[in-house]
Amino acid sequence: METVLSAFLGEIAQRSVSFFIGKLSKEATSLPSDENLHRKLLRICIIVEEAEGRQIRNQAMLEQLKVLRAGMYRGYYALDTFRYRSYKEDEGEDDDEVSHYYSFAISKFNPAKRIQLCGRSSSQGGERELHQVLGSLDVTITDAREFLMFLKDCPPLYHRLYNTYMVLEKCMFGRHAEMEHIINFLMQKCAPGSTGDFGVLPVVGPAKAGKSTLVEHVCNDERVRSAFSRIVFFAEGDLEGRIDCVRDGGKVKYQSHASECRDQSVLVVVEVNGDISEATWSSLCSASKRCATNGVIRFIICSRSDEIVRFGTTRALKVENLTQEAFWYFFKALAFGSVDPREEPKLASMAMEIAAYLNCFFIAGNTIARMLRDNLSAKFWRMALTSFREVDRRYRFFIFGAQPANPSENRKMIRRLNGSNEYCSFFNGYHTISSLGEAPTTITVQEVLSGSVVPRGEFHVLGWRSPIPPYHSYTFRCEIHEIADS
Repeated sequence: METVLSAFLGEIAQRSVSFFIGKLSKEATSLPSDENLHRKLLRICIIVEEAEGRQIRNQAMLEQLKVLRAGMYRGYYALDTFRYRSYKEDEGEDDDEVSHYYSFAISKFNPAKRIQLCGRSSSQGGERELHQVLGSLDVTITDAREFLMFLKDCPPLYHRLYNTYMVLEKCMFGRHAEMEHIINFLMQKCAPGSTGDFGVLPVVGPAKAGKSTLVEHVCNDERVRSAFSRIVFFAEGDLEGRIDCVRDGGKVKYQSHASECRDQSVLVVVEVNGDISEATWSSLCSASKRCATNGVIRFIICSRSDEIVRFGTTRALKVENLTQEAFWYFFKALAFGSVDPREEPKLASMAMEIAAYLNCFFIAGNTIARMLRDNLSAKFWRMALTSFREVDRRYRFFIFGAQPANPSENRKMIRRLNGSNEYCSFFNGYHTISSLGEAPTTITVQEVLSGSVVPRGEFHVLGWRSPIPPYHSYTFRCEIHEIADS
């Protein structure tokens, strides 16, 4: 009965989505370009949200879902840039040195390329860019028809609200396809290219791209925990010396109640910054086989180095940093919360420029977005934007994430947002604290920048405490001092 009901509800949902998309297609003719784009984005949002509520096992469908999501982010970015291009801060409120104008140009090679804001932006250029995006979305939507047809056969996952900032803060953003890719690999009875039931999936990507968060969510998924009797994590330090047994050498993250039997399935997660020696890998494989005598063995190896790809029994999964378009989608939702950005176009204009200074960095995005959301004042946001411009002119990058261009410059200064001449110096680098550790401070970056606390001397501040697994906290070392304006 449950199977019949599930199939019936799935068919109803599929027909409703197809009907709604078809209705919007007929109404989209002879509309202004921005309104036409808005409707097309609504159609893509319907498809993406429906797909993210399904368990997709087909790898090609997961790739197409990534294309759909990327098109959605690009479309919203172009639409917001077009909408807010004419809004700018009042003359005289900000630095005259900064010329700002809107441009649609997004670097395909550098996702953190600065947005340029210009009140004199050519409306013809804006219209031309919108038409380019519209053409691209038309192709994407047309290609999605077969995708929708196959989607109805994918079993549903749990239902979740996805368009509220409260949920967005507490879920992994933009990694649904990557997560399903890993789970599909783990669920296969015989991994492709593997010997017996031994399979290895390399996961590679730059630092702070979200590899640990992605794998942690995979390991917490009920489908994975029902398939493996034990999940063991190995950090870089755990690989030193001889490894006789995986459950003794690593950290057991999960163990089923039935794990005493000899027939066990083991998932081993290895997280390193660089490469793994052949001897260490051989020792780890032997230890895992002794632990799972008759069961399935799966490895996930996470690293910044492409060298680990040679250990894989299947194609490596590459986790990339967010594009500027995707980061803006994320940052806008957090910064405005329950407020519609279309009702605050001047704030939205400033938010787009602020987002471009954050280098698509999650810690910065969460920290600054929360600070802005707590004070939806144009004056406060203008002070924040002015401070970030000053930092960019002085250091050419924001205080979070990047390494200094000049190694002798061991700190970066940003003016506090309380109308004073006080600056906060952030010393280079941040410290990551695991969920088991205790942060050395409860003073937050928001409190320091907004001026609600007045610590003296050198002290530590809490940049961000992640509300999602693996629940890391990030702290900075900083100092407050006063500088006379020249």
